Amino acid sequence: MNNRLKILSLLIILSFIISGCSIGQNQSQNENKVDEDTAQEDIFEDISLNVSGKNYDLLVRSEAISDAVVNLFGIDNATSIILNDKVAVGLEMAEGHELTEEVINTVINTVKEKDNSISEVLVSGDKKIFDDIESVIENLLNGKSYDDQVNKINNIIENIRK
Repeated sequence: MNNRLKILSLLIILSFIISGCSIGQNQSQNENKVDEDTAQEDIFEDISLNVSGKNYDLLVRSEAISDAVVNLFGIDNATSIILNDKVAVGLEMAEGHELTEEVINTVINTVKEKDNSISEVLVSGDKKIFDDIESVIENLLNGKSYDDQVNKINNIIENIRK
């Protein structure tokens, strides 16, 4: 989760730098320079943030959910991914703590309080599911389309339901 947070922070900082650099352009430059700047901005926009707006919003919401859940007592690490109105939450429990029905219900309530557009919360303490969710998040942060990840997310959800 720290790695994901670092990558997300880096992307946000990079987007601020890119947008800040394009704001203060000198208006008196000749047209050739303006054309070059426009072309350069297009290149920066393509490179700066591989995550599209909708995908980025989903990642931010997922990260907020993970942050809220990891603050609960007995949870060492949490990851989540949103699909429509569902969220799959993977947990790593702290040493000496187990994933009980009480913990699951607390996680569900915390998620629904944090994001009221979520109607179904699926919680798992399985390491493979945790890693699968992290893999999807990493793919999205690396610029892969959310649409390309839908099958993986559906598989994660189905595996949690089993």
